[in-house]
Amino acid sequence: MQLTIDRNLQAQAEQKLADLVTKNGATGGSIIIEDPTTGKILTNANYPDFDPNDYRNTPVGSFLNPSVQYVYEPGSVFKPITMATGIDAGIITPDTKYEDKGYITLNGKKITNWDHKAYGSGTTMTNVIERSINTGAVFAEQKIGRTIFHDYLVKFGFGEKTGVDLPDEVKGSLANLERKGAQDIDYATAAYGQGTSVTPIQMINAFSVFANGGLLMRPFVDASKSPYVIRRVISEDTAQKVIGMMESAVNKGQVATIPQFRIAGKTGTANVPDLVHGGYLDAYIHTFIGMVPITNPKVVILVKLDKPKGAEVAAVTVVPAFRELANLVLNYYNIPPDKPTQ
Repeated sequence: MQLTIDRNLQAQAEQKLADLVTKNGATGGSIIIEDPTTGKILTNANYPDFDPNDYRNTPVGSFLNPSVQYVYEPGSVFKPITMATGIDAGIITPDTKYEDKGYITLNGKKITNWDHKAYGSGTTMTNVIERSINTGAVFAEQKIGRTIFHDYLVKFGFGEKTGVDLPDEVKGSLANLERKGAQDIDYATAAYGQGTSVTPIQMINAFSVFANGGLLMRPFVDASKSPYVIRRVISEDTAQKVIGMMESAVNKGQVATIPQFRIAGKTGTANVPDLVHGGYLDAYIHTFIGMVPITNPKVVILVKLDKPKGAEVAAVTVVPAFRELANLVLNYYNIPPDKPTQ
């Protein structure tokens, strides 16, 4: 069988991932590169990996494919999904404003912004993506309402398998929202990517919806297969608006930027749940998903790092790795610039 995997990009991704994990003392990580227009998986790199010539000396856990068999809470990389839901449903716009007090209390529990700042009145939904404001995502979800919010998550492919042709895919979970006693706090935290679980393949495939004008594709690695559209999730107009919000976030942050190219993306720094005692551990999962170039997205790239030591935010770990990979892809495919020089 011939694969969609590009051996050159795969080799580069595996090396960069190994370096990233080692440098940050992480327990593992994943890099996926997807062609958003077709669903082709061009790279599927995971660490730790194993030597197929010496598999007897490898821990059993290393035989899993974390891209499709590992569930995690994605964190703020989920916020564009929330914004897309509100925009597509006609409830909010990128310019919708709210007053950010820096916190909100629901069901007796306090939600704060990751930086413990309050951004005040006049804070827009675009600002929420730029600054990754938790309370802004909660505001959007509350305006949207439970039913519409949940329905769009399902449309984006969460809570179900992507259908990728790789063994033993799992599907993540929206059970926290679907249980009988679901509370406002459950939906509020889901709006910024906590309390529900996803797989890396689900997350990148959902982001590919933005890059291909609103369509959810079935990802695949068997090159003999044809692209398959699962369904339309959002309108082309909504997709473009959310891309614009994420491009603004990249430009504000500067870490992921590449001269002469327009790039859109979002970070996520997610708390790791304590599955034994409940609550959360003092550990994080860093994710960045971005697309290049915006004018005609060639690839969507996901970089995920599990439990890095020391670095508290994704901007200093996975975002530089994304930029290096994006630069590699742009040169490898000889993609012309889509941003005029100043």
